[in-house]
Amino acid sequence: MKIEQSELKDLKAVVTITIEPADYQEEVAKQLKEVRHKAQMPGFRPGMVPAGLVKKMYGKGILADVLNKKVGEGLQKHIEDNNLQILGEPLPNEESPKIDLDNEETFTFAFDIAVAPEFDAKLNGKNKLTEYEIEVSEEMVNKQVEAYANRFGEYTPEDKEKGIKAEVKPAPVDSELFAKVYGEDAPKDEAGFRARVKADIERSMAEDSKYRFGLDAKAAILKKMEKVAFPEDFLKRWVLATNEKMTAEELEKDFPKMIEELKWHLAKDQLMKEYKVEVQKEDVEGYAKEVARMQFMQYGLMHIDDQYLANYAQEILKDENQLRGIVERVVENKIYEALKGIAKIEPKKVSYDEFGKLFK
Repeated sequence: MKIEQSELKDLKAVVTITIEPADYQEEVAKQLKEVRHKAQMPGFRPGMVPAGLVKKMYGKGILADVLNKKVGEGLQKHIEDNNLQILGEPLPNEESPKIDLDNEETFTFAFDIAVAPEFDAKLNGKNKLTEYEIEVSEEMVNKQVEAYANRFGEYTPEDKEKGIKAEVKPAPVDSELFAKVYGEDAPKDEAGFRARVKADIERSMAEDSKYRFGLDAKAAILKKMEKVAFPEDFLKRWVLATNEKMTAEELEKDFPKMIEELKWHLAKDQLMKEYKVEVQKEDVEGYAKEVARMQFMQYGLMHIDDQYLANYAQEILKDENQLRGIVERVVENKIYEALKGIAKIEPKKVSYDEFGKLFK
């Protein structure tokens, strides 16, 4: 088997694979023999169908399968041996003549490939990023305490002229409420309860701050790649070839977003290597537990047994889409943490309202 690649031009090249009879005849003969041993046809005992008849019936299909396998292996080896960072997948060259399995013995396959452009997504000390500390006010604590009192209050019917309306009577802010919110290890007095509520809000705000830092870091990285060019004609052809339901009009509309996602994917790969980012099993499980914890917190369930959280996290990770998303978040968070030791980080205290305005 002979593999040749044309010179890269505009990040594209043509890979040509030539397969001689010596490359496939032995495998084809082996598979024909196996088929003959299993073949059952009227008039012949099992395994005694004439070889010529078996070849006539199954030879072309077997040859096609063997050639496809050889081509796939050859392409993969060429990509690995030449350390090519290809975009999408190789596509059949549209200008190459069709393969004639009936009349040819030597077969030539040609594929268009596209490779990733050279770029530098790394930040340095000249890049400034802000790390926000959101101040938790007494008003925020008061609102959360009030929310707990309402959530665990009593609902009583109230007569109205046009019917009966349910009205909530807030629960007293006492040890009973503390236990309902935090379970067995609940604070013993109101001061401790308010302190615990404030700590919970601070923890939530820290996650919000972390999220904002990630958005800003990602924007700074992508800014370094804004002038990076891609082989757009190839990418559009590949997207349409692998998404049969997508129309050319839909592609044109979505393509700018696809390019941004591709830039971010390539940037992450580069930064993972640069910052030696590794994702361990415990990283993924730990993040899944936090996802589970936040889901419960949305329903006001603050005190969840750690083992229960761990079990729930495992259920989350059984979903391949959620698993993939969590792994991506873990990678991104590790990259962002690495950036804190590289870029110039400016801490800034802001109120909750001021922080909210950053997203408008």
